Amino acid sequence: MNTSLMRINLRKTIIVILGVILIMEMTGCDKPKYKLEFDGYGFQSKKTEYHEGEKVTVTYDMIATDTDYNFYLDCDDVELKREWDSKSYGYTFSFTMPAHDVKISVSSRNTMYIDPDANKAPSETSPVEYDNSLRTDIWFCPECGQKNDMMYCAECGRKKPD
Repeated sequence: MNTSLMRINLRKTIIVILGVILIMEMTGCDKPKYKLEFDGYGFQSKKTEYHEGEKVTVTYDMIATDTDYNFYLDCDDVELKREWDSKSYGYTFSFTMPAHDVKISVSSRNTMYIDPDANKAPSETSPVEYDNSLRTDIWFCPECGQKNDMMYCAECGRKKPD
């Protein structure tokens, strides 16, 4: 084979290899990816692996209005930004992926107020008075078998039979 032809083929091969390396560098194909993990329910992200320096966006749709939620990461070197999204009724989190895996966790607690006196009988000084005109004898609903003491069944709403 001709020496000049071999040099041309070698140059073409080198250019192709350099082009592939350049494309890999530009697209991040040569960089390692790190995992995004969730410890809890309700989290969503478009991807589960990111390159170092890539922006990560995670959403969390709220499931209860009477619950306090605490969100935290398993590392201290990441700044987790949190925004409320009133359209989806949930949170949007964002951060820059570090050079390690990241886990987002949630803990929650019910904050519903419980009134311990809600089911107590009214006292003599209580301003609440009950209308006992609907109250009748105890009867069992022929439709569902519920024990009742009012004019209508507490379970199915059927009127007391005559």
